Amino acid sequence: MLNYEEFKEKVKDEITDHMSSKYKDCIVDIRETKKTNRAVEGLMLREIPGLSNASPTIYVNDLFEEYKKNGDFETVIDRAGETMETAINSFDKDLAKDAINTSKMMENVFFTLINAEQNRELLETVPHREFEDLAIVYRWNIGAGSDGVYTNLINNELAEKEGVTEEELFKAANENTKNLFPVTVKNMNEVIAEIIFDVGELDAEMSKEFEEVVNDVPDERSMYVISNASKLFGAASMLYEEPLHKLSEKLGSDLYILPSSTHEVIAISSNFGEPEELAEMVYEINMEQVDINDRLSNQVYHYDKDLRTLRLATDTMNKSLDDVDLGVRENTERGGR
Repeated sequence: MLNYEEFKEKVKDEITDHMSSKYKDCIVDIRETKKTNRAVEGLMLREIPGLSNASPTIYVNDLFEEYKKNGDFETVIDRAGETMETAINSFDKDLAKDAINTSKMMENVFFTLINAEQNRELLETVPHREFEDLAIVYRWNIGAGSDGVYTNLINNELAEKEGVTEEELFKAANENTKNLFPVTVKNMNEVIAEIIFDVGELDAEMSKEFEEVVNDVPDERSMYVISNASKLFGAASMLYEEPLHKLSEKLGSDLYILPSSTHEVIAISSNFGEPEELAEMVYEINMEQVDINDRLSNQVYHYDKDLRTLRLATDTMNKSLDDVDLGVRENTERGGR
């Protein structure tokens, strides 16, 4: 069984042998990249025939996790080669050109939320502002391709090159985000129904039954998913106060906001339960069900209907988003004192 360093070097040396012969002269690089919530090592190809403006990347860390599960290096590197070729063949060359044309960056900048403490090293390299235990960072919406939306994280180097300040980025993003990614607030039952079947295709009788099910849940027990129309980076929607106020007026109470991922948050009536118990539930779901890349926070937030403010409601010890057992963390912290 190879260790990580051995595995990394072997993948670097052999990846092009598992791809079409036209890629045999490509340059293979492995570089550390700061991604949300973790640092990873990305393997990228350069000098790709017919693709001069892009360097598709796969993450060695993820390949190694797959290798640890099955112990079959050949299967892992075969799949890696197939993945790289698929990325090359599906890459939109017009979008690649747009990615180096920054003239429309400020028209398409939007903000997203990440965990501040988990991403301290990343935050040193990007314009940002902190909000409670989170940080607002800025991405540039390049456009949509056949396989999704292409965005770039705006770093200090790009902001300096374009001569824009963090304040200017925030002002533009505050206006753009709600237009590029309109806020959505949906009852959890409605979201579940959308997953199971297309609500728009329900006949009148089924629509009535579905509405009765939704309305049958008391407001203080209802859960609402706050995201955006694309379901991408939707947690940032909670930065817009008006939808929160409208929902709190509907429920007739303050709100607790549960950060289910970077793509959505869940809002509930403050009568639902105690924030500390809710935070423990958030922690358990994060550790068991949410990928490390998508975890936002283990805390719970409180929206005050009268003051119209959003603030932390908890300050639990489970601040790390890493997949570490709670008992291990408790013992470690106590032993370090």
